[in-house]
Amino acid sequence: MKINNETKYVEIEARIEDLIEKGTMLGGMEQLSDMEKEELKVLSEAAYEWECEEEPHPWRAKPSLIAAIKVALKNKGYKQKDAAKIIGISATGLSDILHGRRAISYEVARSLYHDLGVPANIVLA
Repeated sequence: MKINNETKYVEIEARIEDLIEKGTMLGGMEQLSDMEKEELKVLSEAAYEWECEEEPHPWRAKPSLIAAIKVALKNKGYKQKDAAKIIGISATGLSDILHGRRAISYEVARSLYHDLGVPANIVLA
């Protein structure tokens, strides 16, 4: 799959968030159907490739992780500033992660899983 414009990218990003939210509600991404898991994989890879072409950042967080963090913030009712404090980074650092300008460290990955409930298979992908 190839994304050709920002409108399509926004649509795909929304679908990624929907799939992650559904998986979270079901108790984990492994609870999604095989077709949904494959769709999530294909959409995440397409979004990542588009982002790399549009605004290259060699160590950016993948779209599936970004979407999962957004879902976790929504589900827990956290604002970005509060979530940043909980996971031990600055609000700017979290914003950079959510905009694909920054990679996550081991400590942040661990906190995303333990403190925000982001599924481990998404954090480790």
